[in-house]
Amino acid sequence: MQRGGGADALLQAIFGHSQGAAELVGASQGGWEEGQGEDDAFAGEEEQLEAAGGGGGGAQLELDAEPEEVIRRIQSAALWFVSQLAEGALPDIDLVSRTAANRELMAAGDGEEAEGQGDEEAGGGGSRHFVLRMQQGMQRRSLLGRHPESAEQVARLWVLLGAVHAMLLSGEQATQRELWYRFKTLEVFRSPRDVGEAIQDAVSMLQVPRSALGITASSKGLVGGRLVIHNQRTGTETDCSLAAAGVAVPGDVGAILRDLAFQTDAQLILVVEKDAVFQRLLQTRFYDRVPSIICTGKGVPDLATRAFLSSLSLSFPSVPLAGLVDWNPAGANILTIYRFGSHRMGLESPHYALPTLGWLGAHASQLRQADADAFQELTARDRSQATNLAATLEAACPAWAEELRQMVASGAKAELEALDTVEELPALLERCIVEGDCI
Repeated sequence: MQRGGGADALLQAIFGHSQGAAELVGASQGGWEEGQGEDDAFAGEEEQLEAAGGGGGGAQLELDAEPEEVIRRIQSAALWFVSQLAEGALPDIDLVSRTAANRELMAAGDGEEAEGQGDEEAGGGGSRHFVLRMQQGMQRRSLLGRHPESAEQVARLWVLLGAVHAMLLSGEQATQRELWYRFKTLEVFRSPRDVGEAIQDAVSMLQVPRSALGITASSKGLVGGRLVIHNQRTGTETDCSLAAAGVAVPGDVGAILRDLAFQTDAQLILVVEKDAVFQRLLQTRFYDRVPSIICTGKGVPDLATRAFLSSLSLSFPSVPLAGLVDWNPAGANILTIYRFGSHRMGLESPHYALPTLGWLGAHASQLRQADADAFQELTARDRSQATNLAATLEAACPAWAEELRQMVASGAKAELEALDTVEELPALLERCIVEGDCI
């Protein structure tokens, strides 16, 4: 296969347009410029791909990467991949593994976004603060993998990178859901999960977050209370205390980090699991009773809500964070996602963690006088989830691990609303905050 024409055809197949290979990769890459030596033409391209993509557990994402830089990395990776194909090789792509064996709760270190939140004491958390990080293990995407899924993963990655390349060139954005509807007619994309996996592969290869790829989140989060949001790009100002049902958290993570500035006199940032409890706290103006900002992700938090809270906490590092969740394994798991990050987010996870988040409620000490009919029996799945989560948290947050063990020992669970059988929820929360009852 001749390097120029064959590579042009392959690049056209990847990116869906007829730009020549040299034009696509840019003059700075020198891909197939006339007169360039054969060895020189491809010298360093494999190194560039490794710098842009593999990395290992110690790699840092470039959160503020400009579109031009992301385009360059995609083009460099495409040039490397196509040059290997043009030579008759079937190249493998090594990416940071996202398996359970390759992630660990580790103390927040230098360079993490979460570090700025680690100066204040969290309730019961001690002075060491942890985030979930990917380690040095790698996973291989191969066209020659033993399982057909391996080659399909390579295909999905390049389909996604082609779409991202086109979006960045045109200045467009898309949500993960929109990308799924765009790709679902292709045989290699069978479910929205395939799109999510391809996005994480692209994040690992290019070492940039999804926001730098032009991929936005479908946010379901709300915020209310004593917070004024200034959008420095549009010049608009939003007073969250004036919104009776809360203000929607923006879905564009890049815009959250880049454009938003905050003003507050709050003494607490309260993170609430359930929308119903969030609405009740707004309706009773709890944020005036206890000067606070109140935010909910309506269950398991989406990326935009986590990024918003992370940015908020970094803006006000002296304001403590407290979580309010159901007293059950699912509620505890939601709290750990906020505090430590989510393994599903791979390399992005530690950048949006809240390592000083405390557990304000509900917990066992608050429920001792609750009505008996406010409790439900733990299922076998509940017991397993709570036991496993306690083991995971033992070193990073022993107080939370002990709370989960108490839950298992009691054989019961309860929703936040059970606290109302002890004392009216706003009054109980105010008392717990004043008494420092936060683990």
